[in-house]
Amino acid sequence: MNEKYKLFNQLTEEQLKRKQEFCNVLARFIPKEAVEYCAELIIFHHLHLHVENERKSKYGDYSHHNGKGSRISINFNLSKFDFLITFIHELSHHTAYVKYGHHHDPHGEEWKHEFQKNMIPFFEHESLFPYDLKAAIAKHMRNPKYTHSADVKLLQVLKKYDERKANTTVLADLPNGTLFKMKGYIDTLRKIEKLRTYILCETLTGKKYRVHAMVEVTLVENQ
Repeated sequence: MNEKYKLFNQLTEEQLKRKQEFCNVLARFIPKEAVEYCAELIIFHHLHLHVENERKSKYGDYSHHNGKGSRISINFNLSKFDFLITFIHELSHHTAYVKYGHHHDPHGEEWKHEFQKNMIPFFEHESLFPYDLKAAIAKHMRNPKYTHSADVKLLQVLKKYDERKANTTVLADLPNGTLFKMKGYIDTLRKIEKLRTYILCETLTGKKYRVHAMVEVTLVENQ
């Protein structure tokens, strides 16, 4: 990272040891260009990073613990860019808490400002983000949402850089009227129209649902 974002003048022997341990773990989950800086952020802010099993309702979370170091957890199954964005998102909950305590909206203006500020060192790195992803992140950061899973355009670009999802089909890719099924659900649904983050769909019996635009689907032949 740029020298102007340097967190320590010099790390102690113990901090160097901890940094290497964090780097060894982080290298599995985030782009290599961000590994050392993220390791130092964890040490600087006295954070405990937990890599969790997949949670359908969230990518990560943050909890403050007085005197023990605060806790950040992130799902293990995210792509490297997804994991990094989630890490910065949760880090920003911590820096907002340090500044404002409990007296702020968890995803309000104070947190948004911290998220924008904490993203800058990564954003200014010349080779960290591909051009199209950098542009999508820049647009997202103008008014960050409570989760980047609510930003369909950003998710569509992130999907390009997730090897596990490169060949999957998502609901947003289908034309209106297409029949599909979702993993874990018995009913066949038909795509009707795009809303914002969600898409209006209906079962063959006419029951309507809002389905996230980036849910993975399997095509069904017309019945």
